[in-house]
Amino acid sequence: MKKTIETQRLILRPFTEDDAAASFVMNTDPEVMRYLGGVTVQSVDDVREMLQMHTLTDYATHDFGRFAVIHKDTQEFMGFVGLKYIEELGEVDHGYRLIPKFWRQGYGYEASVPCLDFAFVELGLNRVIALANPNNIASITLMKKLGFRYEKEIHIYGDDAVHYALNKSNWCETKG
Repeated sequence: MKKTIETQRLILRPFTEDDAAASFVMNTDPEVMRYLGGVTVQSVDDVREMLQMHTLTDYATHDFGRFAVIHKDTQEFMGFVGLKYIEELGEVDHGYRLIPKFWRQGYGYEASVPCLDFAFVELGLNRVIALANPNNIASITLMKKLGFRYEKEIHIYGDDAVHYALNKSNWCETKG
């Protein structure tokens, strides 16, 4: 994936192995991980390996993946946003994770809108899902603001999750 997106305050760019240290800090923050299950990382090398095995492989396999979110003014790594094909579900997921100092400032929405445009307009996807822990009210609120609609509860990666979906036709309607 060679795509880079700029918004008013953000740069969304493909991850590189150089993002491993900043990603490690984010993925070991108890506030960030509060509602997230799955793999825990023990070192920067673990993150680097995950980037190689998953994120960079997704770029090569699907020509899309998660973007590193960079603050345009400070060049700080803020987290990630973007798409991931979830093989267990046969669906493309829109996900996001930001460092707490960037919460509640509209960055999640600002980063998500161009990612969804990319999914529906450039990639031609007809449907994108979003998953969250049922107790993660902030994440669910963002999903709803983006137009995702609740479909069901599921159990995935050893955890319960709410499963929301957004169809291309609904996205195009909201974009006017």
